[in-house]
Amino acid sequence: METPANINEAVLLRYFSGQLDAEEKQAVERWLDESEENRKTGRDVCRLCLSADALEIMRSADSRQALEQVKKRIRPARHTLLYKIQQIAAILFVPLLLASLWFLLKKEPTRYVELRTNPGMIAAVDLPDGSRVWLNSETTFRHPAEFTGATREVELDGEAYFSVQKNKKRFIVHTPQQVNAEVLGTEFNIEAYRNGDCVTTTLVSGSVRLAYRGKDDKKESVTIKPDERVVYDLQTKSIAVSKPYIPTQVAWKDGIAVFRNTPFKEVLHILSKRFNVEFVVKNPSLYENSFTGPFEGQHLQLILEHFRLSSGIRYKILDPEPGAGKAIRQKITVELY
Repeated sequence: METPANINEAVLLRYFSGQLDAEEKQAVERWLDESEENRKTGRDVCRLCLSADALEIMRSADSRQALEQVKKRIRPARHTLLYKIQQIAAILFVPLLLASLWFLLKKEPTRYVELRTNPGMIAAVDLPDGSRVWLNSETTFRHPAEFTGATREVELDGEAYFSVQKNKKRFIVHTPQQVNAEVLGTEFNIEAYRNGDCVTTTLVSGSVRLAYRGKDDKKESVTIKPDERVVYDLQTKSIAVSKPYIPTQVAWKDGIAVFRNTPFKEVLHILSKRFNVEFVVKNPSLYENSFTGPFEGQHLQLILEHFRLSSGIRYKILDPEPGAGKAIRQKITVELY
């Protein structure tokens, strides 16, 4: 049966008053599901119906009181069991009907916005509450079109820098590793790539409560202080707290690479995201090196040249295999002289 086109306020009033048969009720319910505009009309008619019922009850209050006085003077008739059951059913029907109508008309699915950054790309997005989020390379970020309820919840697969507007509603970042960051108003960086082996959270200002699964899969949490970095290891299910040079962790959002005695392994990790390349280190002894310096908007080869001149490394950029798409990472081998 198709939804009739002649559903109007009169039909809706009969629906809310329980005067339609089963087939007519189904038609109205399908009509309500068709659009938000239909549901809004239904809510308006429902309120009108309830208001009319309330007015009628108020008007009949005096009549009921008079009727009660008459009943007191008349010996009450003996009610049958069937009559009592009918009374109970009638009493229960009204609240059940109202509850069903409430959930039916309240049904408004939450709309979400999803953003994805390409390899080597950085993007920024403003959230409905005025917060701002920067997304690093190959990141997927999902948030509701509007924050409703008692919390502001978003989903992150990748790396993002959050500047969260202070609000009484707690701001929660969900990650694929079931590590959640909870804040009220703060600035922090979190790296949580789905295929990564750890979740790294760096706090710039404010306070962050990090909830995670500890050993024996027990729920644990830690409160991060400003200038602290917490690394959650997925294998050991343990955390490590340190105080790094903060610009090294967050400068990517401005298109800058900043190092201060930064270990070579971490340098390569930052550059691999920034320029979408894969480094192959031929000599493990290279990891004993560290580097210092800012690199703003420079080409990767210029940065590698700086490393070559300052630390005596050599590198080779390998051409992509034939037929490889643009998204395939270019390989760079690094070794000592």
